[in-house]
Amino acid sequence: MNSSTRMNYLALNQNILNKGLTIGAGPQEGTSKTPIITAEGLQVFLNGTHVIPEPGELDKWFTIGSMIHPYAMSGMPGASGEISYEFWVTKMEYIIIVRLKLDEFTCGESEPAAEILALVQRNCLPNNLKDTEESYSIISREMLLCHFESLFEFYDSIEELDEWTFEDDALYSFVQYYFELKNKPIILNLNKKT
Repeated sequence: MNSSTRMNYLALNQNILNKGLTIGAGPQEGTSKTPIITAEGLQVFLNGTHVIPEPGELDKWFTIGSMIHPYAMSGMPGASGEISYEFWVTKMEYIIIVRLKLDEFTCGESEPAAEILALVQRNCLPNNLKDTEESYSIISREMLLCHFESLFEFYDSIEELDEWTFEDDALYSFVQYYFELKNKPIILNLNKKT
């Protein structure tokens, strides 16, 4: 793995997933055994210790979309990066995979870093969601809302994302939905402990 690809992993874990870094050991994995419960009743495990499934274990996968984060690598001026999201369906779980590739002009040629962002057990869906393709959009949106709570923590409206670039309408609509709910803390107080 070249140094630019390592920078992708560093930026993904530190700046996108907000994992603490331990010198000599890398990013700290999530330790919570308790899932986040979304407004739709989905039990989401976010940024925990998970193993990316082998391709043979996948039933299906879909691209959700991508966006350009203008400050994907903090401390490096001009180090933007493309964040992309995929929705994977395995025999046992729904998974969101997040990928980050820093701008090659600034950071050098590299391969994107990939990590599991969120996981939902298929056998733990609430009664209002069915384990069918018709529910995939709601399930993936709810999983991403948990992540957006951290990613967009310091933004109050979608208009403040004027330096961000969205490549896909589906992902943009999920971000719009997040900001519509942001001022409703009872509904979207996902990462806060009470």
